[in-house]
Amino acid sequence: MIEGSREGHPSAPGTRQPRGRKRRAEILKGARKLFAQRGFRGTSLAMLAEEIGITDAGLLYHFPNKSALLLAVLEETDREQETRMAGDLDTADANYIASWAEFGKVLEDDPVLTALDVLMSAEHLEAGSEFNEYFKGRYETFRKRLVRSFEAGRQAGVFRQDFDPLMEAALMIATLDGLRLQWLLSDGRISMAEVMRYFIGHMQARILA
Repeated sequence: MIEGSREGHPSAPGTRQPRGRKRRAEILKGARKLFAQRGFRGTSLAMLAEEIGITDAGLLYHFPNKSALLLAVLEETDREQETRMAGDLDTADANYIASWAEFGKVLEDDPVLTALDVLMSAEHLEAGSEFNEYFKGRYETFRKRLVRSFEAGRQAGVFRQDFDPLMEAALMIATLDGLRLQWLLSDGRISMAEVMRYFIGHMQARILA
């Protein structure tokens, strides 16, 4: 799922120096892997420190608690997906919908990120928590960007006028989410890349002018 990262966060300790930035990157990489495998609740600070090869105190120097670390991991993954796929969402020309067919391939190329998103969103369904609000905001922003893309396509004459942009956006997100779960539970036998290409092909037949 694609999202703009939060702005205005103060720099973490040690991030102003190359050595500190390198260590922080190592922490985020190790934490992403462990959170994707064990979930937030199943991962302790001691496990994270051992995975990364750092002391508990060294970990807490960069991140004050486990929640802050998970938030940093999520924001980093959002920036990565934004870099990979932003142009595919924000361009309105006669061919741009075809590029959406590669969303599944993008998700397959980063299995750790895919597992992380599925597990973290499922773990934080309870209303009112910080991460529940984070994931709600993620979905809302992604849905709005898709709606804007559909509406821009209609205005440009690329899409037909007689379809509902919000319904198509919600259907596309549901397809992506369902594919991620099926891909993980089938050990890759259900191909996100192939099914997403199939889905987008049928979407094109429905809505292209």
